[in-house]
Amino acid sequence: MPCDEGRWRLLNPLTIRFSQPRIAPHFRDGHLLEDTVTQVGEAPLESGVVDLTSLEAAEGPPPYDTVLMPPFPAIRVISWLPKIRRPDGGAERTKNGEQILGKRAWFALDNRRLHSLQFAAAKRWPRRCCVAVRCIEEVPGTTIRELRKFRTTTEGRSIEVGMRTGETLLWNWSQAAPPGAKLEVLEAEGLFAEDLWDAVQWAPQAVALGSAGTSPEDEDLREAPAKGPVTTGRESHQPRARIANCPEMGWQYVDPSGKVQGPFTLEKMRLWHQHGYFFPELPMRCEDGDIFVPFAQLFPAPLQPFCQQVIKYSQ
Repeated sequence: MPCDEGRWRLLNPLTIRFSQPRIAPHFRDGHLLEDTVTQVGEAPLESGVVDLTSLEAAEGPPPYDTVLMPPFPAIRVISWLPKIRRPDGGAERTKNGEQILGKRAWFALDNRRLHSLQFAAAKRWPRRCCVAVRCIEEVPGTTIRELRKFRTTTEGRSIEVGMRTGETLLWNWSQAAPPGAKLEVLEAEGLFAEDLWDAVQWAPQAVALGSAGTSPEDEDLREAPAKGPVTTGRESHQPRARIANCPEMGWQYVDPSGKVQGPFTLEKMRLWHQHGYFFPELPMRCEDGDIFVPFAQLFPAPLQPFCQQVIKYSQ
């Protein structure tokens, strides 16, 4: 998926639907879905410090209590009118042979990730969780393969978990909620991207972490936990990310030989960037004490490199 595909928005994962009828119980790298749930962290909403122009998004503070921080790239969602299907998968039709469509809703293109996110959000009930997602408003050619899998027979409210052969279990998020939870019907806050809250403004740290592994070269990461930030230490933990003003001094990067270069001034980094010296995967940090992460993660869209603001990472 191109790194700029879709608008970054906030959605409650419990309001997102599954597009497929079945998923495997593990990711491509072998991690079990339920084990991945324990790796989903959370962070508070920011106060909307990013200065955005021509922003078409919901106004006012988002109605959420916390932002989920999963260990994999952000899921992609589309606003979709699902076909009503019979249990055997066949499409329901009118007497005139026309297909019957259900109500419009947000559907995920990454169903295993959605399962983990719904599980994590249900465990936090009654707190209202949100996640940073990419809203695909027009279906691009790169998602045709996934659209052909839109064969849910439950309008996406539940999904079967199991291998292609053998027994499967029908799962929905209410099974993961605490006992006694009042499971009223949840609906998304809006059915189009302009009706939702901008994730870059309210959850820049989630956008930064969710941006990892979304390029076409990372096809294996489509349904697998993302690789963590690059560090020069002996071990790596889930980082804390926050937005800050670009410091005038203290910028460092790790060259291809593994040697730390710097510190350099913001002006010099800006000049080198204009000459194209920095590639997206180059480990970089803006201040001593931060951890090194790929250059691209320091400046998720719409942040411009070395202009005003940066995403800082620390342990």
